[in-house]
Amino acid sequence: MNKVPAGQLGAAMVEFAILLPLMIVLVFGITEMGRAIYQQTTLSKAVSSGARYMSRSFQSVSADCSQGGNWAASITNASNLVAFGNQAGSGTPLLPDLDAGDVSFTSEQRTVTGGGDACVIIATASVDFSAIFGDTIVPFLDLGPITLGATVEERYHGE
Repeated sequence: MNKVPAGQLGAAMVEFAILLPLMIVLVFGITEMGRAIYQQTTLSKAVSSGARYMSRSFQSVSADCSQGGNWAASITNASNLVAFGNQAGSGTPLLPDLDAGDVSFTSEQRTVTGGGDACVIIATASVDFSAIFGDTIVPFLDLGPITLGATVEERYHGE
């Protein structure tokens, strides 16, 4: 049987006590980073759906790429689609704190390769990341809030 020298008694416990806070911060930080990436992906997909809806919305953009007669109704439906996953704007938001007001749409005239003009719909949304432990992604460290954002451009096709 091996005997532990008298000066070594409790050394493993002291080492564990020193490393435990670092390991906890590391584990929770990795978990929160995974959640942030998941929420960023969800926001990007939602903004892409809203841009796609606007690019195919009938008479939302006129021939000169200005706002058409159906622009306001299309913006409402597309914003609800981004925030809630449906045009009615009902149910639970796709992300915590995401609201239809966090989404914006613009149209822009662009010259395409080979000549000619095209109208491009630009959809943008941003929302603060909702961490489990408040405003910071790594617990016990005051790193500040993270804002998630997504911008998607789609050529206008009409209906």
